[in-house]
Amino acid sequence: MSNAQHFKVAIIGGGPAGIGVAVGLAKRGVGPVVLIERRTEIGGTPMGYRKKPGGVPTFVEWTRGRVVFGEELAGRLAKRLALTDTAIRLSTQVTKIDPAEKRLTLLGQEGVCDITADAVVLTAGAREQTPAEKGWLAGARTSRVGFTRHLTGWLDGHGLLPARKPVVVGSDLIAYSAAAKMRDAGSDEPVMIDQRRGPSAGLFERFFFRRWTRPDWPGGVTAVEIKGDRYFVGIKSNDGKEWPGDGVIICGELVPNTELALLGGLAVELPSRQLQLARGQALSQPGWFAAGNVLGGFHGAQWCYFNGRRVARTVSHFL
Repeated sequence: MSNAQHFKVAIIGGGPAGIGVAVGLAKRGVGPVVLIERRTEIGGTPMGYRKKPGGVPTFVEWTRGRVVFGEELAGRLAKRLALTDTAIRLSTQVTKIDPAEKRLTLLGQEGVCDITADAVVLTAGAREQTPAEKGWLAGARTSRVGFTRHLTGWLDGHGLLPARKPVVVGSDLIAYSAAAKMRDAGSDEPVMIDQRRGPSAGLFERFFFRRWTRPDWPGGVTAVEIKGDRYFVGIKSNDGKEWPGDGVIICGELVPNTELALLGGLAVELPSRQLQLARGQALSQPGWFAAGNVLGGFHGAQWCYFNGRRVARTVSHFL
């Protein structure tokens, strides 16, 4: 057996939930703790939503009673993390887990190595459903078809407008946020399609985004086909209605990032891919826990942070 570096707690994921776990453990004097993040910076998805003049703030910071840019919220959380002694490994991917030994195999800038811990917390977040997973969106994957994470990179990372006449698939908070960001960047009013008769975003959420966008809402679209050969040219419904465009953003309906749990044999419900949880958000193997959006559903960044803080208390009691 290799001489793996040992930690009291290992946290997989450096978003708001992972930061919350690390801060909560530090306040309880638990250490050493390592936080593993595959990206080049701490903060998770919110850090990609950069603050810019005239931009669209989309993250509710309940403790301050305001809506802010993701970069602002994530930055404040990262500052709290910096006050702890947490070891941070950026640009590092967990490629394999051994739940019984609490052993993680890491791939990072220095190559492959193993670490072990007395407890492991999974805070890997969630992703949006693919067209195949949605089950009602067919057609080829042409260019200019992307997800919200791509939109963040195009707009906030590179200053690029991916579509002048966009189509947004979905109608929740994430979809309205995407529509508002594209309108703010100079697109036409998006067409928003979903299977629902009415938008899934709440009345308050839709009212907030009316400052930027009032999407064209056909509603009740049961099945559609993405049209185009190499380039997206529009969407056609099964009843023959068509909505032309030059780009589509697929939003919402999050799926937990539980691939590692599945590979390691931890209990995961299928086909939902949701973790099977015991009391205190413990997983099926003793010493394994989960926090944040990896639990399933959609939760805001600040909720994920405080959920991580609560799990840190459970972890400290386990140790």
